[in-house]
Amino acid sequence: MTKKELIENIVEYIHKVNNELGNHYKENIYQNALYYEINNNGYIAQTEVIVPIFYKDFYVGFERADIVHYENNNVKLIIELKSQNQRLGSKEINQLRKYMTNLKCEKGILVNFYETLEIINVTNDSFQKI
Repeated sequence: MTKKELIENIVEYIHKVNNELGNHYKENIYQNALYYEINNNGYIAQTEVIVPIFYKDFYVGFERADIVHYENNNVKLIIELKSQNQRLGSKEINQLRKYMTNLKCEKGILVNFYETLEIINVTNDSFQKI
């Protein structure tokens, strides 16, 4: 499966979740529903994946990525979810890019389920609203 097909399928699942649940739920509700859709369609994914953070090769803590998709034990896609009453911006894009860098992943999807569904396809050097 190509990266383009993967993104298209995940975006389809995001729309399914949004259409079924509507808006104004907390982030974890969308996370669990999207996790269900992804795994139910044959993809391997985990939620709340620990993203280790190092300072000069010294472990200083961790953050958690909402959903991570794996292929052959490699991280292929990180999905970061929001349910916030403001538009997605550089803060959220940079958060996802940090996760992508630390988990050595080239692709990410940023989603805001609040009032109007927002989906942004993110790479390390660009982003595009879908």
